[in-house]
Amino acid sequence: MGSNNSSPAIIMKLIIVSALALIAVQQASCDWVGTGQLQCYGHVSTAVSTPPGGDYLERGQVTCSPAEWDFDTGLGPEAMFFKPQTGAEFEIWAWDYHSPNIPWAECDGDIWYKQDDMGAGYCVPNLEKGFTGCGYAHCVGTITCHGC
Repeated sequence: MGSNNSSPAIIMKLIIVSALALIAVQQASCDWVGTGQLQCYGHVSTAVSTPPGGDYLERGQVTCSPAEWDFDTGLGPEAMFFKPQTGAEFEIWAWDYHSPNIPWAECDGDIWYKQDDMGAGYCVPNLEKGFTGCGYAHCVGTITCHGC
């Protein structure tokens, strides 16, 4: 009789442990995937053939990789702003994270970009130019935010 009473208790404990493990795994893999608008303020890499500027829109890919914020540089923190088609808007600020655990995002969609920070103060002037560097990128499309 004692083994029959302990068997349901053991099963219940296994169910609870399994549920907690599943919750922990979900918490560890916290990527966000959706469609909408992504704005990147900081280190960006674009895969488009157009020159910089809001007048040039092309389908392609952008990767936003905010750098860790260091107050001593005098630069502002880098950030990513998300405006999903469904759901609440959210922001990722580099000052909330430390390397190597800074969230980053990819967007496949309609892209335009700038090769500078438009006076906002998060890029060093003339640091990196071209398709990969510090600047601004805007994408409307399918977004994956890794670590969000």
